[in-house]
Parts: sequence; C-alpha cells; structure tokens
Amino acid sequence: MRHCAKVLHTDVCRVKLMCMICEYQSLYYGDDGYIVRCRQCGHYQVAFISTMLMLNADDFDILRHIVGAKMQEKNSTVPGTKTVVIRTPSKEVSILLTRAELEQLHRILEEADNELKTQELIRLFGA
Repeated sequence: MRHCAKVLHTDVCRVKLMCMICEYQSLYYGDDGYIVRCRQCGHYQVAFISTMLMLNADDFDILRHIVGAKMQEKNSTVPGTKTVVIRTPSKEVSILLTRAELEQLHRILEEADNELKTQELIRLFGA
C-alpha cells in the first residue's frame, strides 16, 4: 500500500510539480531565498529574490551546473546591472541577474547540495 501511495504522489507531482502532500526537507533558508526538497517525490523548490523554480532532481543538478559554469565566465559587467542570463532547464524561462546575484545564487545552490549530501551520509551511517 505504501508503494501505491508513493506512485500516486509522484504522479500528482508530475502534473503539478509540487503538491500539498509533499514533505519538505529544508536545504537552505536565508533572507535571499530558500531551497527545499520533497522527501516523497524528490522535487525541489528554489526561491531566489523574486523567482521560484520547481525542479525535479535532474533539473536541479542541471541548474547547479549552469550556474557554476556561468561563474567561471570572466565577463566584464557594470556593477549593479542585470546582464547575466541564466538559462533554466525549462527552455521558456531564463533568470536575469547581476554578477553579485549570480554569486549569491551559486552560493545557495552549493550550500543546498552540501546539506543534501550531509543528510544522505547521516542517513547511510544511521546517526
């Protein structure tokens, strides 16, 4: 029965991406936003400044890599101007940021990923 409930839950989340029965695991929370993950279906909510993305696990990793790659680019930008374009896993959505906001988004995505890895290790070792 539990397996059936999880299948139904996952099917619901595929339609709405996140649903009311998600059990959220906080991975990052700050004044600039938050990142949570559903323990049931594995979907992520990434809220940053005025943007909220709902992503599956693969898309979360893709976003992390896109932001990390953008961090490596040495673009000359005027401080405070929104000239950094982050393409999201959804082809219809891009995020426009300043260089400082890009650095901030990179930091919170990495903190969330580190928190998730830490929680997985704790679970594996039964602590």
